[in-house]
Amino acid sequence: MDMIKTIFYVMALVASASCADAVERPSYPCHRLAQSPVIDGKVNDAAWQNMPEAIGFYIYRGAGEYAVEKQTSFKAGWTEEALYLAVRAEEPNPEKLRTTGTVLWQDDSMELMLFPSGAPTYTQLLVNSRGDRSGGRPAREYKLAMTDWEAAVSVGKTEWALEMRVPFKILMGDPVKEGDEWAVNVGRYIFTGPPEERVTCWPFLEKGFHDVPNFGKFVFKGNIGDDVHAAEKEINRVYTRHMADKIKKLAGAAEQYKKNLAEIKTAGSEGEEVENLLRVWDRAVKMAAEPEPDVRDLILLSRDCVKLQRRSKECVARVKLEVLLAD
Repeated sequence: MDMIKTIFYVMALVASASCADAVERPSYPCHRLAQSPVIDGKVNDAAWQNMPEAIGFYIYRGAGEYAVEKQTSFKAGWTEEALYLAVRAEEPNPEKLRTTGTVLWQDDSMELMLFPSGAPTYTQLLVNSRGDRSGGRPAREYKLAMTDWEAAVSVGKTEWALEMRVPFKILMGDPVKEGDEWAVNVGRYIFTGPPEERVTCWPFLEKGFHDVPNFGKFVFKGNIGDDVHAAEKEINRVYTRHMADKIKKLAGAAEQYKKNLAEIKTAGSEGEEVENLLRVWDRAVKMAAEPEPDVRDLILLSRDCVKLQRRSKECVARVKLEVLLAD
């Protein structure tokens, strides 16, 4: 009986283990910058042009799913004195951004946690979409002065952007050299909806933003040269594969849904919606057939495919009811 209990106990532990163990920790090659960016919140200046972009933030406690409606991306680089970060946060409703300026993780904001080699602990930096800042170490042991580091934001029609400059000297780590690896978390708080995407993060985390063992990695490298596309492809490999697999699975059901929609195409008053749904199904089928789909195309299509099956079923049901009542 004791042996049976032991077996069941071990099985329970395995079953309850976080699926973070099965998720590959993301890694970002942090290349040396040819020039220092101007910290003005505008992330399209020349200094960032040759830096690879990491795309694909997980939904915090989202069972390994990525954000779909509002994705986040970033670039990072370094000089002898400092680490630089540029973030793009998708936001089609910038007028709704929440910026109280009091508790920043309760605002629309970005959070950066850096754990350098040789440092006794990590440093936590927060910036909201208005540019309010806070920074310090765990357990409120130490707060950084605002003059210790820089950040600036800009808000556009479809996104808000952030630039940061973090001097190495404030992070308590060893002098930075090529080949060093840091544990890093880049997280985002969203208060404009959807509610399921309120908290997202670059590494897959389920135990809070302070879950250091599951942080992603920054690997410090020299000048990038001409390998930007290859570097970006590798950075986003897991995310791209995940999204492509979901599109392929959806496309597998396309034939029946398209048939049902085609049957009611001219039967009711929702012809425009039917056409729109058919176009999305066609795009999903086309994308599923591509051997190496572009990650940005996948993002756009995935957004249009949200609840596509349910929307198609409901559209067919509405038209059939309309026809029935007309008879």
